Amino acid sequence: MPIYNNYNLVSNSGVVATDTTGVGTARDYLAACEYGIDKAIFGYGNVSATVYSMTNLVSNVGVVATDVTGVGTARAGSAACTYAYDKGIFAYGADADSDPPSSAVSMSNLVSNSGVVSTDVTGVGTARWEVQATQYGEDKGIFAYGNTGSVSSLSNLVSNVGVVATDVTGVGTARKRLAACSYG
Repeated sequence: MPIYNNYNLVSNSGVVATDTTGVGTARDYLAACEYGIDKAIFGYGNVSATVYSMTNLVSNVGVVATDVTGVGTARAGSAACTYAYDKGIFAYGADADSDPPSSAVSMSNLVSNSGVVSTDVTGVGTARWEVQATQYGEDKGIFAYGNTGSVSSLSNLVSNVGVVATDVTGVGTARKRLAACSYG
């Protein structure tokens, strides 16, 4: 299956624009979130058996920047969300796009309000990939579900200072490869 390096901007009224040719390395199993109130960041991902340790910043007018490499442990299948109104966090993932991968990770990387990604913080809940995340309560986040070798039914809250809490188990039907967003 081909991996495309395109993106589509979405207006504030929900209109999706035509394809724009992307910048940087085309990859799948990456994650994205907002930061700095009006910007975004894409991170990590893989192509075949190659996993990446890179991010791409997105400006407040939707321009995607070139690759920034070497930002934490290379992984695929991670998730990301906003916290503290203007910061982001990436967490979890695996060493390759295989089921199961040889190594899932339990780590996070904080994103500052200027788009700088911090070094790895390890030991943040059960190692897993194909997880999803979203913000809640305006200044907090949550990572949930995923794949630990089997589908999982657990979540981890993120405080308004970016601390990932221990596992909460039994939160709905176990699943993986899902999506999440905030509402209200």
